[in-house]
Amino acid sequence: MNTTLTATGTSSQRADAMRAGAGRLQERLARRAGLALLAWSRAEAARRSRQDLGARAQLQRRAERLRDENRTTLTLLTRAL
Repeated sequence: MNTTLTATGTSSQRADAMRAGAGRLQERLARRAGLALLAWSRAEAARRSRQDLGARAQLQRRAERLRDENRTTLTLLTRAL
């Protein structure tokens, strides 16, 4: 029996198996990285949404104050006339 051919064939098979395993590992890592990026993106969108709601509420309160101030000013001006 020629052991050189058997050893070469075995190492070739091992190399093929290692490449296949590395490919599967790379695929799993890429999938995990993609899922992590998606989760981060969704969390950022939720955070921005909360900030937008807070800013919108603050602007609305300010607009109401200004409207009340304008109404008060107009009332005082019309009384003076």
